Amino acid sequence: MKANYLLSILIVFIVIALGSTSVGAQTLSFNNLLTKDIEQGLHQDEYELIEVGDNRLPIFIQRSELPINKGLIFILSDADVPLGKSNSLHQLAGILPKAGWTTVLLPSLGLQLGPNIAFPITEDADTVEDTSSPENPEENPEENREEENQEDENDAVVSEENTQNVQEEEPQEVAKITNRRTLQNSISEAQLVIYATEVEAYLQSGFEHMSTTMGHRIVLTQGISAATIVKLVADGNPSFQEVDALIVHSPYWPIRELNKRVPSIVAQTEIPVLDLFSEWDNAWSKQTRRNRQVAVNTELKEVYRQVEIVGQELDASQADYIAKTIKGWTTYLGW
Repeated sequence: MKANYLLSILIVFIVIALGSTSVGAQTLSFNNLLTKDIEQGLHQDEYELIEVGDNRLPIFIQRSELPINKGLIFILSDADVPLGKSNSLHQLAGILPKAGWTTVLLPSLGLQLGPNIAFPITEDADTVEDTSSPENPEENPEENREEENQEDENDAVVSEENTQNVQEEEPQEVAKITNRRTLQNSISEAQLVIYATEVEAYLQSGFEHMSTTMGHRIVLTQGISAATIVKLVADGNPSFQEVDALIVHSPYWPIRELNKRVPSIVAQTEIPVLDLFSEWDNAWSKQTRRNRQVAVNTELKEVYRQVEIVGQELDASQADYIAKTIKGWTTYLGW
């Protein structure tokens, strides 16, 4: 009985310890499990492991099938996209080597999105320009102003009710509520901050692992990963100084205030960008599709091309079409 009792206590402590693990281990733990699955399901010569901090994560390398290697294309799909999913960019890893590119496929990092996520893109959000087009005939400034005024009135009523409720609470209860709200927001914010940090570390390790391969460096990415990488490049992150071009498919962030800034961030990048979109993109990416083009035109950004993937949803046939688009675009760049 005593042994069973001690065992129960030990199990409880283990559960508590796992539950209190920092958010920083969240996405890498996702890939550590993936690494174990790959090690158990594939032969050792079918993948390579790279050091990312204290972790060893898998990558898949397919060499160029032409005598002259044009360079490297690093492929990172959207967050939480499993390997082999039909509507991911993973299929391009086996197609692009036929055009002379060596591909490096990095399995997606995990990201569990929580409610009310806020991502600190800039210290002063008011300095970010809104790239929405004022010439859209569907937008009525007067109606928008009335809606905003109505929203402000509603917010004021809600705020007054919340203030009244808080004032009725005991001081200790007020402190608990405030701390709980702050903790929830900071955790949500930390998830995306940590994700960006780990994406940077993952790609940087990939760059270093392939440093002896000559040629141009391109990053091909999708979704939240695409928006994150574009932001890192636009900020002049040192890890991406050797990247020569970006290929992004359906870039977005699933928070409205954050997502509105994607067009201006794309326009601030100093390297060529191929922007792929289709009618199958999610609503977040569709909201900024036109504004991405407008922002680039306004900033007079050179070597930007936006291409629609026509036809059915992304599959093997569409992967061939995208590969041909990439080949044409890189040929235009003189590569």
